[in-house]
Amino acid sequence: MNKRQGFTLIELLVVISIIALLMGILMPALGRVREQSRRQSCASRIRQQLLALIMYAGENDSKLPLPVTGGNWLQDVAVNTVHFMLKSGMTREMFYCPSNANHQKFNDLFWTYANKTWNPQLNRFENESNFIVSGYCFILQTTGGDRPDIVRYKNDGTRKIWLKTTQEKQSGSRELCIDSIMGVSRSNTKYGRNFGQVPGGIWGESQVYDRTSHLKSDEEPAGGNIGFLDGHMEWRAFEPDIENGVAIPRFGNTPGFFW
Repeated sequence: MNKRQGFTLIELLVVISIIALLMGILMPALGRVREQSRRQSCASRIRQQLLALIMYAGENDSKLPLPVTGGNWLQDVAVNTVHFMLKSGMTREMFYCPSNANHQKFNDLFWTYANKTWNPQLNRFENESNFIVSGYCFILQTTGGDRPDIVRYKNDGTRKIWLKTTQEKQSGSRELCIDSIMGVSRSNTKYGRNFGQVPGGIWGESQVYDRTSHLKSDEEPAGGNIGFLDGHMEWRAFEPDIENGVAIPRFGNTPGFFW
């Protein structure tokens, strides 16, 4: 009777090579599937933000909750507005995009940055005088109406405006809540900016960067979800105007915000 022979070294190497090849093909595809799932989850969170803000306006003569100052950051949300949004049915996790690794890993730093009095037992802040740093941007005018005009790109169909009420005309084209796409100047990059390492107040305190949510790399955003005043959602690829090799932000520059 012949003894059963095992695999030869060459056969094992061939099998391992085939497995490695298949993994090389499948892993990028799995990564794209996971990111697509995160995009959909992100869109659902923005939709919840829209509903909460529209509910707020419904209880305040159609007026949206405007920030007091213009500032450089569109992610800041007043704590009294946060409390209303939480009471409307939102949860803390809904304020942050699942694709933003820094917001997920260092969530406490962003949630309590300007207000250290969060009470997890009561699910509320005990002081309503400050703001949180959320993971989404809000296209809201200030109470003093002092924001500069939003930069208009060459391919824009209509002029973009800062919102004050839910009674704006063309509500289906008015952006209200958007994914955070921000970048600081950085030479020798694809768009003249870095989108994955954006220093702000949290960097000064804890050496943790803010960042764009849906990234291809630190040099290039994929795009972002856009939530409109009429409640509908769209995904928009990152296609800014370029000047001298540098992406032009719609608002600000340190950082610049894009949508």
